[in-house]
Amino acid sequence: MTESQVTAPDPRPWLRFYAAGVPHRPQIPDVTIPALLDAAARRHGGRTGFRGMHRAVGACADTLRTRGIRPGDRVALVLPNCPWFAVAWHAVLRLGAVAVAIDPGASATTLRRQLADSGAVLVVAGDSAGGSAGDSAGVSAGGSAGERLDAVRGDTYVRDVVTVPIDGEWPGSAWTRTPARPKPRGGGPKPGDLAVLAYVTADGPAAMLTHANLVAAAHQLTLWQPQLRTGQETALAVTPLWQPHGLLFGLTAPLLTGTRTLLLPDPEPQTLLRTARRRKATLLATGPADCRRLLRRPAHELEALATVRTWLTETLDTETADRIRGAVDAVLVEGHGIPEAAGAVLANPRGANARPGTSGLPLPGTEIRIVQEGTPGAELPLGHAGELLVRGPQVCAGYWGDPARTARRLLPGGWLRTGDIAVLGPDGYVTVIGGIGAASP
Repeated sequence: MTESQVTAPDPRPWLRFYAAGVPHRPQIPDVTIPALLDAAARRHGGRTGFRGMHRAVGACADTLRTRGIRPGDRVALVLPNCPWFAVAWHAVLRLGAVAVAIDPGASATTLRRQLADSGAVLVVAGDSAGGSAGDSAGVSAGGSAGERLDAVRGDTYVRDVVTVPIDGEWPGSAWTRTPARPKPRGGGPKPGDLAVLAYVTADGPAAMLTHANLVAAAHQLTLWQPQLRTGQETALAVTPLWQPHGLLFGLTAPLLTGTRTLLLPDPEPQTLLRTARRRKATLLATGPADCRRLLRRPAHELEALATVRTWLTETLDTETADRIRGAVDAVLVEGHGIPEAAGAVLANPRGANARPGTSGLPLPGTEIRIVQEGTPGAELPLGHAGELLVRGPQVCAGYWGDPARTARRLLPGGWLRTGDIAVLGPDGYVTVIGGIGAASP
């Protein structure tokens, strides 16, 4: 047999196991997040809440503009999963400003560092005591959240702190009656503009995600689930919105499918189950820890999840995954995402082609390589563990204020060193094993 007769390995073996209807080469529009919200408000009507939220976002954007927010300014959101997170996030992006999502439970040290590092000039924080959503500003300054931030803001660039209620209710009628303003002065953001600073770890760098990155990830996740019924799904988003995969599940992907999203400030299992039963949730997105907490509840309580058709989560251990499949009549979809890729990298297909215990296949438009640790140019054979490299439209533009790190992690050709150790099997399924130190600096 001559060399020319030898069949080269398939460089993308994962494509063979894509579900019917999932495209190999997705067509992703060159638009912004505000454009997706505008389209969702037009197409999906009032049942999903997008029309009311669209009006609230326009009013909130006006409020932020009067407080001096301009394109490129960083605005920190120190909020749990609540409707005000969605309104404030969309309003910031509509102005062409940059959202900095911070864990509302972060320590004072972390809060100070991330506010200072990002250069945030305004903070929107949660006030569990509530606030007046109908006053002229739409927010109430001060409160418990404001007092907490006062302790650290002197070491930052923050010039204004506003608090909003996190009681789970949408902004009041004074907001929803305000006419929407689809575009701010100056024409609005462009697809390549910076939209979000996503901190990789509490003391780590911030990935710079553009509108194009977020739009791409939303399309990739939506295309992976062709069974979703446009305008008819109700999602319960438990994954924190201050994490990129939380933004993906809870705020961006629903814009494309017209999914009504329920946001819970408190993911405590009893609250989650009560909400799922009352609102008849059809989609559930949780992290592994929330999965295990739910499984500690009595079996009869899990009957509240009877309407859930799809359960999205990260890669689980075999025991937890088996227990979920035994307790709930829903399709469990395990995947893997990282902040630098807007939370979207790998996912298992639905049905018989799922590989429990693996992180799944690269999402549409995503390419991967497994290389030798510390030597990105040395690609490893199938079945060998090494560092996972990712390339796709969802990969970030680099690290905020750290060109040296950007140069180390973003390689020529658009490849991102993830810092994850993984194995690529002959069938294209990826198993993420853990992290390494070589790519973490």
